[in-house]
Amino acid sequence: MSDPVLIIGAGVAGLTAAVELADSGVRVVLVEQKTTVGGNALDLYKAFPTDDCFYCFESNRDRPGIRKCFYRSALLDQPNIELRINTTVSEISGEPGRFEVKLAIGPQYVDPIKCIMCGICMKHSNAFVLISPQCQPQAVVYDPTRADDGVQRAAEECPTRAINLDAKPAEETITVSDIIVATGYHEMKPVNMDEYGYGKYPDVVTQLELAKMLDPNGETGGALLRPSDGAPVSHVLMVQCVGSRDENHYPYCSKICCVFALKHANIIAMERENIDVSVVYMDIRTYDRHERYYRDARVAGVNFIRGRVQRLAPSSDGGLDVIVYDSLLDRYLRLHTDLFVLSSALEPPEGGKGIIKALGLKSASGFVAPHDLAPEETVVAGDHVYACGTALGPAEVPESVTQARAVVSKILQSRK
Repeated sequence: MSDPVLIIGAGVAGLTAAVELADSGVRVVLVEQKTTVGGNALDLYKAFPTDDCFYCFESNRDRPGIRKCFYRSALLDQPNIELRINTTVSEISGEPGRFEVKLAIGPQYVDPIKCIMCGICMKHSNAFVLISPQCQPQAVVYDPTRADDGVQRAAEECPTRAINLDAKPAEETITVSDIIVATGYHEMKPVNMDEYGYGKYPDVVTQLELAKMLDPNGETGGALLRPSDGAPVSHVLMVQCVGSRDENHYPYCSKICCVFALKHANIIAMERENIDVSVVYMDIRTYDRHERYYRDARVAGVNFIRGRVQRLAPSSDGGLDVIVYDSLLDRYLRLHTDLFVLSSALEPPEGGKGIIKALGLKSASGFVAPHDLAPEETVVAGDHVYACGTALGPAEVPESVTQARAVVSKILQSRK
């Protein structure tokens, strides 16, 4: 029997590759550093270009009883997938076709097989949380940094004895034939860009943070409230290219930020009452079919301002006062906003550079550098090594799915 394929990262690309390979009879070890799979999709609320709930966007195929939901179905009933959550790759050695990979496995405080999500532990302690109603694995997560007086009682009253507060980290070495790098991206937190006040003013958030606020399953049930005082939001101001196309931070365009912002602007303008939206930009880049988001936003009354934010400060009556230079009108505008939303750069994930170095791959701005070959060859990163999705740089969901399938095709061809 051939050695399994290692997939590093269980986001859209990693999950797609895992399901496709497993359904083709190939054993897979799927490693995810977080305690649940899904990656950034967990925070999307709605996914463009379909505007479906992110659990429902296009995957490998329909499965009985679940509408296109790769996120839940395959991991539950596919024996060829061995999922390792709270796990990272610490060392890679060996040779192509037979890699020796050392895994650092974090403490498993809650056994996902035993957990029935009864909620008893969450009633006793805030250290136990359910990441998402549809999280995978279907289990509560324990955060030891939030431990309080109720954690011991929670463990004692767990009806299935799923909680082990004394769990320890472990290591394991596995042998794999191929490695797929699907490490995804991280949304830049612009704490070092003083002009935007992120981390200083609570009413300054990023687009992914806004997505959580819009989510009906979120803390506010989808209602937009000012983080500073809980007051209803009547105006949202978005700013594009925060950290992107910036020689002081990331020189590349993050590609999907404009569409991401327009998606949220449309949701607010069309689905929320009495909330105005303004977008400050230098260029709006809505490539291909995404132009409709821009057109819909204009029709919905979203106000577009070509220019730069010059200054912002807290307002005496709540919210923020913002000075914007309008380059088309050649004048300064004074705006009052309740929520200041930053379209931050998409940056390489923590630990991604170590994986690239360990595999001897080329890097481009911290992502895996694609081959300068035909499009179908861009996923080939090295001998028996592949990369897909946003491990190669900013990409939208359909691109990530297509690249993951291309990787699967390459591996299946090599095994004939």
